[in-house]
Amino acid sequence: MTLHPQIAAFAAQLDDLARLLKAQDNRLWADRIALIHCTVADSNFAGVERFLALFEGEGGFASVHLDNAEADSELAACRTAALAMARRLAKEEQPSD
Repeated sequence: MTLHPQIAAFAAQLDDLARLLKAQDNRLWADRIALIHCTVADSNFAGVERFLALFEGEGGFASVHLDNAEADSELAACRTAALAMARRLAKEEQPSD
């Protein structure tokens, strides 16, 4: 089954995030993102919801930083892009009045 282009782009962004986190030995977040990636890659909207939920509360994904400055900058850019994609997908999923 071919994914919708926006879903495919979001899944690719999640894959990039998981690989970056894994390369920087942040297995906890790498595994969380990889699990969400699998859900999204299966065209399951719950993956979008789960990703957005990672940003709720203290200690969420928004507060994750890496020791390497270059990798941390890349993380921030990838995270921002993925969050924008997820928000757009969530907005499109909501029924219009």
